[in-house]
Amino acid sequence: MKSVGIIGASGFTGHELLKLLNAHELVDLKVMNSRNYAGKKVSSLYNDFEGDDVYTGYSFDEVNAFNLDLIFLALPHAKSMDTIKELDTTKTKLIDLSADYRFKDPEVYEKIYGRASLATEHTWVYGLPELFKTEIQNAKAVANPGCYAAASILAAYPIQDEAAHIVFDCKSGWSGAGRDSDYAKNPGLLKDNLIAYKLTKHRHKYEIEQFVKTPISFTPHVFDTFEGMMCTAHVLLKNGANSDEIMKRYQDFYKDSAFTRVSQAIPDVSQTQKTNYCDIGGFEIDENNQLVIVSTLDNLWKGAAGQAVQNMNLMLGLPETEGLI
Repeated sequence: MKSVGIIGASGFTGHELLKLLNAHELVDLKVMNSRNYAGKKVSSLYNDFEGDDVYTGYSFDEVNAFNLDLIFLALPHAKSMDTIKELDTTKTKLIDLSADYRFKDPEVYEKIYGRASLATEHTWVYGLPELFKTEIQNAKAVANPGCYAAASILAAYPIQDEAAHIVFDCKSGWSGAGRDSDYAKNPGLLKDNLIAYKLTKHRHKYEIEQFVKTPISFTPHVFDTFEGMMCTAHVLLKNGANSDEIMKRYQDFYKDSAFTRVSQAIPDVSQTQKTNYCDIGGFEIDENNQLVIVSTLDNLWKGAAGQAVQNMNLMLGLPETEGLI
């Protein structure tokens, strides 16, 4: 049995992580730290939670004394790096669900997030198992991808060399904005509505560009559902191509991926909600030589907490699919 902990357990992502780890048969969740809700029952904040578990408020010294196998940091951006300074990570592995260590170039992070990235003793691995499974298995520290980034990279990575330009048109449930967002405080904002935002400079665009080297455009939207995400990738091809051959390329590329499914069918959001799957489909080419690929995933699962558990399984030598559906 592996021992694990969460720092930042009361946010939307932290809550999904808490539920997944509580149900995981091969780990023991010993720390569920929440700065604002320590000592309160989880069920007092989330009515979908069954049981009497209480958020913990352990000091860093107390957390270190547990000698945990792995700690999840489910904190706002720019907070994880401060927390890591206080943790003894000699033996404890880390998964950071914020953006603090997603960028290989710290200058890019500083430009996007407005703060210098603090160095750690670890080399951080980008936590997308479809691309970096072996590296994750051997990692001491993993940076969990952003939700839009995961959906976009998986949709475009196998075809990028044949693309002149890729446009990502992405839509997410409002949980991606967090517990303190206007959508959480006033759900009526999205009733029968769809809102575009950060039309050209969303933070995840620059995260995607680390792995998709074709020129890209990216525009996110939030729509009237709590969780779920769709990415429609419009791929302007350099040369003529056969859609069946492209789909076969994707099937071959992802054939060993535990949670990425490829088919001709156009996936919809409901197929991947509350699962750790990313579904990729469509593969239609129009008269302008534009290939359209659609990917869907749950922004709280494969886009956050579920992917973090998948990475944990790999890092701790557990079955990759354990505790996930």
